[in-house]
Amino acid sequence: MFPRAILLACVIINISESLNIPTRSNSSEYEKFLEDPTYLNYDELTNLLKKLETEHPDLVRLHSVGKTVRNRDLWALEINSNVRNRTVLTPMFKYVANMHGDESVGRQLTIYLALYLIHNYGKVERVTRLVNTTDIFLMPSMNPDGYENSQEGLCDSKPHYVGRENENGVDLNRDFPDQFQATRAGTILSGRQPETVAVMTWIISRPFVLSGNLHGGSVVASYPFDDSESSNNRHCCKESKSPDNSLFKALSLTYAQSNPIMKTGKACKDDNFDQGITNGAFWYEVSGGMQDFNYIHSNCFEITFELSCCKFPNASTLPQEWRNNKESLLRFMEATHWGVKGLVTNERNEAVLDADVVVVGVDHNVTTSNRGEYWRLLLPGTYEMYATAYGYLPSERATVVVEENKTAIQNFTLRLSPPQKGPYLTVQTTNGTLYDKYGFVISDGTIFKHHHYKDLVDFMMYYHKMYPNITHLHSIGKSVQGRDLYVMVISSTPREHVPGKPEFKYIANMHGNEIVGRELLLYLIKYLCERYGGDDTVTKLLNTTRIHLLPSMNPDGYEMSQEGDSSSVVGRNNANGFDLNRNFPDQYVVNEYNKVIQPETQAVMDWTLSEPFVLSSNLHNGALVANYPYDDTPNGTIYENSSPDDKVFKHLAMTYSNAHRTMHEGKSCPMFPNEKFIGGITNGAKWYPVTGGMQDWNYLVAGCMEITLEIGCYKYPDSKFLPQYWLDNKDALIAYIQQVHTGVSGYVTSTIGSAIRHAEVMVEGVKHPVKTAEHGDYWRILLPGEYNLTFSARGYESYTAAIVVPESGHVQYNVALMKDDKLHWASAYDFGLGENQFNVKYHRNDEIYALLADLENRHPQAAAFEGGDDYVSMEIHSLKITNQINSGDETKFHLAVIGNLFATQPIGREMSMYLARHLLAGHGIGDYQIMKLLNNCVIHIIPIIDRAFDQIRGEYDKEVRNNAKPDYYACNNISADFKQVGEQILSLKGRISNHQDIKSITNAFKHMLLDEKFDLVLNIEGGTSGVLYPSTGDQTELYKNIADKYNSNLKTPLTCSPQIRGTDYLLTDYLYHEYNTPMLTAKVSCCEYPDAGNLPYIWRDILGPTMTVLQTTLTGVEGYVKDTKLAPMSNATVKVSGMAQSYEVTKNLAHFKIMLMPGKYDLEVTCPGFESKLLHVQVTDGNLLSLKVTLYDLNVHGEPYPGVIVNAVTNRTGATDMTIHEPFEGIVSTGIRGYVRDDSNHPCRKPKCTSWKKNITLFTDENGKYGIPLPPGKYSVVFDRSGYFGDVKIVDVNNVNAFPKVVMVTLKKNANVLGIPRLAFVLLTGFASAIFMAIALFCYMACKKKSEYGLLSQNGFYEDFKDNDECGEKDLFTRPLTSKPITRPYYDDDDDDEHSEYVGRAISIWFRGGRHSFIAVEIKNITYNLLQLV
Repeated sequence: MFPRAILLACVIINISESLNIPTRSNSSEYEKFLEDPTYLNYDELTNLLKKLETEHPDLVRLHSVGKTVRNRDLWALEINSNVRNRTVLTPMFKYVANMHGDESVGRQLTIYLALYLIHNYGKVERVTRLVNTTDIFLMPSMNPDGYENSQEGLCDSKPHYVGRENENGVDLNRDFPDQFQATRAGTILSGRQPETVAVMTWIISRPFVLSGNLHGGSVVASYPFDDSESSNNRHCCKESKSPDNSLFKALSLTYAQSNPIMKTGKACKDDNFDQGITNGAFWYEVSGGMQDFNYIHSNCFEITFELSCCKFPNASTLPQEWRNNKESLLRFMEATHWGVKGLVTNERNEAVLDADVVVVGVDHNVTTSNRGEYWRLLLPGTYEMYATAYGYLPSERATVVVEENKTAIQNFTLRLSPPQKGPYLTVQTTNGTLYDKYGFVISDGTIFKHHHYKDLVDFMMYYHKMYPNITHLHSIGKSVQGRDLYVMVISSTPREHVPGKPEFKYIANMHGNEIVGRELLLYLIKYLCERYGGDDTVTKLLNTTRIHLLPSMNPDGYEMSQEGDSSSVVGRNNANGFDLNRNFPDQYVVNEYNKVIQPETQAVMDWTLSEPFVLSSNLHNGALVANYPYDDTPNGTIYENSSPDDKVFKHLAMTYSNAHRTMHEGKSCPMFPNEKFIGGITNGAKWYPVTGGMQDWNYLVAGCMEITLEIGCYKYPDSKFLPQYWLDNKDALIAYIQQVHTGVSGYVTSTIGSAIRHAEVMVEGVKHPVKTAEHGDYWRILLPGEYNLTFSARGYESYTAAIVVPESGHVQYNVALMKDDKLHWASAYDFGLGENQFNVKYHRNDEIYALLADLENRHPQAAAFEGGDDYVSMEIHSLKITNQINSGDETKFHLAVIGNLFATQPIGREMSMYLARHLLAGHGIGDYQIMKLLNNCVIHIIPIIDRAFDQIRGEYDKEVRNNAKPDYYACNNISADFKQVGEQILSLKGRISNHQDIKSITNAFKHMLLDEKFDLVLNIEGGTSGVLYPSTGDQTELYKNIADKYNSNLKTPLTCSPQIRGTDYLLTDYLYHEYNTPMLTAKVSCCEYPDAGNLPYIWRDILGPTMTVLQTTLTGVEGYVKDTKLAPMSNATVKVSGMAQSYEVTKNLAHFKIMLMPGKYDLEVTCPGFESKLLHVQVTDGNLLSLKVTLYDLNVHGEPYPGVIVNAVTNRTGATDMTIHEPFEGIVSTGIRGYVRDDSNHPCRKPKCTSWKKNITLFTDENGKYGIPLPPGKYSVVFDRSGYFGDVKIVDVNNVNAFPKVVMVTLKKNANVLGIPRLAFVLLTGFASAIFMAIALFCYMACKKKSEYGLLSQNGFYEDFKDNDECGEKDLFTRPLTSKPITRPYYDDDDDDEHSEYVGRAISIWFRGGRHSFIAVEIKNITYNLLQLV
């Protein structure tokens, strides 16, 4: 056989030569590490490895495989071009060095090899190919403790093998399980050194294909087996062959023949190894060696390489050692690709885990990885192979030809084996004496006791110390009294999340006096640790799952509890008196139980969100039932409130219940004989509602499916009952953990292979997403069946795929997403608005105001900027958007979209601006939906209410140039030490803020609500998820329906941990009841202040839902109310059956408009003095039903009712209260209050306010302020003042709030004179006066005609001036004129004559509010004021 091995070795060498592999260093290769040869100590090595990972994160990944006796890390450096997510069928290779601490050459060569591969990647073709196709792991030191005790220059070990052995004096290459030794007591890991346990677990949990173990003290390649069955009486000189003996020889020759020293076989004194290789047992027997363990217990073929005659030579020899071994190291790694590889799947193309791949004629199988991969090293030749697995029929045999220089690919498909029946086919389980009656390997009756805090910590630390490589013990926080909340992680990879491996958790003792779960988790730790490696079920579970156990969430409460307590509440709460299962953020309410988050709750929330948990359970006592979400209801009443994953939750609950010995029977507990549960499961809310429960929070916020297990009727039973509790629950605990692998899992990456974290996976018809972890891996628990899965991520195109979850329970589905095109999205959904996608930023206040003004300028027919026209707009600027903005809007709904009600909630500022652009762009192109909306509505865009945005402190970018980064929700850390407008609104009696600006803005906001009477307000904020809507009693369903429409239109529901910030239900209800303003608050981001780069993606998320909310205004009724003479009935009211609110018609057109849900309604239209009318209407979705209502006058024998109430009450009297300053301080604290103003928005002084139902009449003060104390009820209140039209208000006074309702009243001036409108009266009077004066003038002229009287003097020149003759000349002036002078008007052309006046000038002046005209006619110095026209 040995000559044949030599022949095969020559074949292998020829294969290598055919690949043109270089045998000498290339001068262009990086080898600077040889310039200053030195050995690195542990700290220097650690720093170097961490530096390599930091500098080459896409190529290098550093792992800690475990800890040494002295707590040093066992570092393993992974090198691969896809290091974060190994590509399927990429084989794994490892070098392990320095197993003996004083054998140091291999340690340093491994470091050199790492540097060589990393720095030559992409430069040297051979290195690049090797790193691209092989997942390489390099462990420089398996025994760093021993290395630190060794000495450079010593060629032999120190006395007593100090340095060779580990800190405990154990030779690690004698500490592994041996195939020929009797089995030790305990598990395969029991009693072994921490370094051994760490490497054993590493080997078993990874699908390594080939390995090299680097030693010193000789120069030879030694292959398995290292010992033999009869080695007890023999030291050497007889081969112990493995089934793959020829293959091992060829692998050994590959290394040895490339090493110029080793291939001689005579490098060291007394060495005589043929061709530099040897069978281990032939050289000398080694029991408990690592290379045999690799071959027997895993798929990995390992060979031991002795590299130098001197164990710890001087560092100056290292460059030569590198030159001697470099080619050998590379060729041996390349041998990883010898043979055949492939996938083993079932008929549904699902990976089959742990299938055996058999080579006929070779008594050594390899098994498949969790991805169904296998690798089988083989020499060139023809082989017959097949695959087999439990539950499947063996595959068909395949003939495989392994060629030189090629890796053969052979896949296998397995078919499920049909079930077999028969009287002799009974499955029997026999464990012999391996396990005791409780399932433990090591019997220990003392564990069945109550473990107080110190005992619990000691227990957990003991098992962590005993099994350090499969356990990780850490504290996730502290209790109120400072006790650590310890979590034990149990897995083959316990210290960190491994991509593709799901995370599971159990939490117990949440209520301190419910202790059974606490003890069961301690027993579960013992059970899992001891059975790992010996029990296939447990081994598979730990190899494929990371299990977290928190035995006590409430250690303080436990210490206050008392053994034997069956049902009390002593110790139930934490040290602060809080029930921790009422303390989590709730989807419906913030109350006294969860308003202040407790330390234990916060610790568990932080821990839960730090790991990608898939499945969880919360262990309680007090009943025997598996309870699934939801735990509470919106209104706190008892009914079944199902989650979107109700079927899955029922399956999970039934899994535990059926595996439990008695839970599935559904029997009641003695304390509650009537409490029975069918099948041992129940919906939480159907049992009894619990607010602030942990299981609902896990599902809604963390994406982790959790149920609550009530595992016993008694809270704190005597310790003698603990063994029975363990036996009842043991199998159920394991069965429930296994459900973490039910459904679909996989990876979401980009098309270039980069992992996409926080991508969302949505199942069609199930409104609950799961998100990918940091490495793009995801898990979605589903029942067998067909599903459509949609994968979406920010910055990527969504992708939908149909999958089938088989009856076997699991399918893997990977998806690659393409980068999206923002311009394409904008063109398709946002009218091509690039400014909503690119160069995004948070704008300053002045920038937003400028943008609003610019939108008005660009869209003058649809937008009007209001910024300083009145008191409100001076404080709060807005943009009104509607079709035909300059026409009347009395018949339109008025909607408001607001942002920044709180300065620390700036997302609404930007989203409202995006919406304004969207609406106006749609209007500009005549989009049908936008035009329909704007024809029926006036939309008030109000981006800024609280102007203190610029005062927020924090280091973050407010602007993103060009493309916003496609990222998950990134939050800005901010701080603000000032009161905000949203807080000031709720200040009822005192004042929260002394800042006058805040008060002024708050008052302006309140005035705006009263003035505009918005039909709906949409407030956009961040900080959490969901939609807040007012609790109005009869109309709650309407606003809930709008909120549901918003949520249903979200492509991916947003789930966040609720924050008690910003707008809440208290403020929402206050605005509704106090200002009659229904406000919905859409929480659009988990961040209060999202990163600017997220703005375009948030806009994408909310555009559709926001438009849906606005379009709800297109569903309802509208109409006009007129009398029989078609006069508007401006005091009419409309009441919808089933609703307490009455709707007033508009004052000019008597128009009403009411939003309603689709359905049938009765409308009652009333007006004082007129007959009521009842209308039966049916409202359909998306349509406004138009009505014309005519009311008939009840006073058929008198004068027609004028349409106002003022004349109807003039003869009624009542008590008058002139002191209205504090009318609500007495017995009656409710009523109405407000201001009466005129239609010019000026205070109306001293109008009369009358409530005839209570016989109360009072007057307002000088500023129009009034207050009427009224007990709860419905009232008609009349407001009247001389010179104004009266008004009547129908008001509902309730006792929801302990303060009066605000009612603002506007009285229109009565401009009638003698029943005639003032303008008509003035015109008519003026016209009559003009006619009268004309007639008078005509008569006067006629009477004077005979004396030739005219407007100018008819006398001669002398007659006019004779009385003023100063010279006394009379003859000239007394001579009569011979002819009659011409009479005509006189014009004086001398402008400087101060006595001259223009003739016929008319002067108009203003006097006492009316215009009077004077006509003055003057002849020279004589002025006649003849006419005055009124």
